[in-house]
Amino acid sequence: MERVADPKAVLKAALGGRRAPEHDVDRLGQTVALERLAKVPAYRRWLSDLRAVREQLHFL
Repeated sequence: MERVADPKAVLKAALGGRRAPEHDVDRLGQTVALERLAKVPAYRRWLSDLRAVREQLHFL
């Protein structure tokens, strides 16, 4: 279970309340440690799904 009830709101607040936070993804990517991100269940699921697709497409 996720600990943050509304992660989109947290992201919006962290990026300064901009209307389009996707413009700051590059900056966010430079500051987030992958070790910490790996603690997020949704990110782990995404990694697992990505690996499965890469295997299906014979990219691994």
